[in-house]
Amino acid sequence: MGRSDLIIVVAAIAVVLIISLVVQQPSMNIPWISQEGGAPNGRGGLSEILYLMPFEKEEQPFSYPVFTIQLVENPFGYPRMYMPESDTFKGVTYRIIDGDRYEVFPLFGMAPHTTQHYEGITGIEWIPVGILEQRRGGVSTIFRVPKTPYWRIKTEVTADRFPGQAVFRYILCDAQTGALLDGGEVTGRGSMRSIVLSSEKEMYLIISAKNIDYYTLTLEVPKEYL
Repeated sequence: MGRSDLIIVVAAIAVVLIISLVVQQPSMNIPWISQEGGAPNGRGGLSEILYLMPFEKEEQPFSYPVFTIQLVENPFGYPRMYMPESDTFKGVTYRIIDGDRYEVFPLFGMAPHTTQHYEGITGIEWIPVGILEQRRGGVSTIFRVPKTPYWRIKTEVTADRFPGQAVFRYILCDAQTGALLDGGEVTGRGSMRSIVLSSEKEMYLIISAKNIDYYTLTLEVPKEYL
């Protein structure tokens, strides 16, 4: 056997070994050998089909930082620190001055026309910006709501122990002058909403809670102004 014949035999053996290795090890990638003849599931062939699914980013829900209103232990120094009697307010209107505009609102009575008007607009999405949760009455810390043409106070009162004797009242005051900006009353358990037109002021609340289990005042602003 000549040298050339020996080289041909060795080359043939090498080709057979390479082919056998490729068949037994599908993961091996030989540049000149095609891997497109395998089954789609990848079990009996040399290739697997990879399907890429489009990734859709989830839209994050809108959120706004909510501040907490507390009751102060020593309210002396506030322009107004007392809650007038209910009989003084019912059926009486008060002029509330806000810059060059003034409105007349009944406090502790039927909801003002502005409240009825804005509450009837179902397209308004209200976002909470402040909250006061308590069991007792008192005077709150001073707070400020974002600048907006209007905002609202949502009141929720729980009175399961003495529902027939429970009376909740609040007034909203200007922190500089003590002027009344808003007020509301809930007898027994229940809820109410009140639209306020004065914003970007420093304000505080005076709360009277008689035979109340729990109450929550939530300050809300239309989302379109945040």
